Amino acid sequence: MTQRRYDIDALRSIAMFLLIFYHLGQSFTYNARNILFVQDKRPGDNIWILLNLLNSWRIPLVFLIAGIALRLSFSRRTQIKILKERLKVLGIPWVFGSLVFASLSAYITAKFYGFPFFYELSNLIPFVFEYNGLHMWFVLYILIFSLITIPFLKIISNKKEKETIFSKILNKPGGIFLFAIPVVLEGELLNRLRFDFAIDYGDFYQVFANTSHGFVLGYIWFLIGIILTSQGDVFWESNKRNWKIHLVFGSLSYLYRLFNDFESGLALDNRLIAFESFNFIFLMLGLGAVYLNKDSPQLTYYKTAVYPVYIVHLPVQMAVMFYFSRINIHSIIKFPLALFVICFLSLTIYHAIKNIKPIRPLFGLR
Repeated sequence: MTQRRYDIDALRSIAMFLLIFYHLGQSFTYNARNILFVQDKRPGDNIWILLNLLNSWRIPLVFLIAGIALRLSFSRRTQIKILKERLKVLGIPWVFGSLVFASLSAYITAKFYGFPFFYELSNLIPFVFEYNGLHMWFVLYILIFSLITIPFLKIISNKKEKETIFSKILNKPGGIFLFAIPVVLEGELLNRLRFDFAIDYGDFYQVFANTSHGFVLGYIWFLIGIILTSQGDVFWESNKRNWKIHLVFGSLSYLYRLFNDFESGLALDNRLIAFESFNFIFLMLGLGAVYLNKDSPQLTYYKTAVYPVYIVHLPVQMAVMFYFSRINIHSIIKFPLALFVICFLSLTIYHAIKNIKPIRPLFGLR
């Protein structure tokens, strides 16, 4: 398993871009103020049709890819080296990104709404770290998952790629769906514990940030990534074979929720959302294995740029929307225009810092 998986590099870049896309989408909804995002002057609910399509699987995909990357790294490095690398690539950017860019994002939004509480650093900084670095929260989760798992990598990794019960399951028609069981069971757990303020496990499936639900589900996907990657070529061939099935099941599950108003009535069953999420994630893995597992100059560029771009994008988004929110043009025009400006400015910041060796580690650059 020493060969590099270019499809995973590509999917990591796509997943990070989808997070940026989703964050901007939130600025065009009525929910923006609740999550301390600058809100467009003409918010609406129509964009939720698109956001809900991404909502159930965008973050779990990130956790799965993190598990896959950890297992692939174990093929080339010792556990000690992996530990040092993860502390450097995840720990340092989380602290720096939270302290600087998450704080700046919250400050800009506070200026927009007139929240004087956040004008003082003594209030702003503790708030940011109370919420695990705002947009940087999942980086902290991945770091914790890595610290928990690295000592046991030899036990759970099939390093010699021998035939195991998992590889036998993957070779069976429909065998991949057995791996949906822990994900669906977590959805059932959320069904039972949601709105229980004494336990405070979580309320809605798509609310992953700073919830016990997000932590437990994230670790499940992280472990699935390690275990399946340990099966070697059997796993990647399974993804190639099954992506069309995942497309059908994922689409049907989404359409069922769409026609049942997403969060109301029968569509609120988190087991269904979990199954939908599972299928869209493995659809992405399948498409990646078929079409994206090849090197290119573009991939080399984006796989390096995407992490620092994500770190800096949120205050850039708030600054751009601070200006754009007051412009009276339709969101169909404003959204792609704002997205272009945010990506352009974030990439400009990346190019400004990428060759300054002392600060590269602050942005997760080796």
